[in-house]
Amino acid sequence: MSEQPGEQLVYGVPAHTIVDALRGAGVAEDDVIAVLGRAIARQAGPGLTATETPPFVFQTNVPQEAPQCELHFEPSFAHPDFVDGVTVVQAGETATEIGFNRRFHAIEDDLGDVAEALRTVSNCMKELRLELFGVVQELQVKLTALDRRIDPIKDKQETKETKEKEKEKEGKESKDKEGKDTKEKEGKEHKDKEGKEGKDDKERAKDDRKEFLDLAGTAAPGSPPPAADQAEGDERTFISLEDRPEVGRDALSGPDEDS
Repeated sequence: MSEQPGEQLVYGVPAHTIVDALRGAGVAEDDVIAVLGRAIARQAGPGLTATETPPFVFQTNVPQEAPQCELHFEPSFAHPDFVDGVTVVQAGETATEIGFNRRFHAIEDDLGDVAEALRTVSNCMKELRLELFGVVQELQVKLTALDRRIDPIKDKQETKETKEKEKEKEGKESKDKEGKDTKEKEGKEHKDKEGKEGKDDKERAKDDRKEFLDLAGTAAPGSPPPAADQAEGDERTFISLEDRPEVGRDALSGPDEDS
């Protein structure tokens, strides 16, 4: 593809060519912007035109060096010690003594240089403070803009994680509830089954006892019926020899009896 007039170049390659290649490779739009922005920020100066601006430039100029803030104070006055009774004290200057007037003026000159140095330091600190304040303000604006871009992504991610946690929690609660319901149902069914089986066994035993009593209480032909006042619990269970039927008596008789 041919380069369009005024188009951004990234290491000598038109930006739209890189964008098309990244999109063609299936790269997400946000990732395309991030890759292109990093490439523009890292590329060397020759790849930029005079009208192009790097993605992040401070408007407040903070020079690395400030020659006007350098101090060159050197004291000019050095006082020699006086000796009592020997040193001549005088106001004016002579060939052998500069006098007090010149000494005091030398001290004044040194104090003036000190005051000038203090003013220079104070002004430089004031200027540096203003520059630092401007940089902080710009950083605040930049960070606020970044936060506004990041917050929706962060909120979206947090919302997604919250929904996943809630879904996982609901699934776990539903699973626990189903397990509890199943366990209670199985326990109830088992209990009902045991109760039913116990009831069936009891009824079966009752029917067997009744059948046995009916068979045992069947009177032989010619035998007297049971007394009316005989209680149900006093029924005779076994048949005595006298109560056995004639057929049974013949069957139990020995060979001698038949002859």
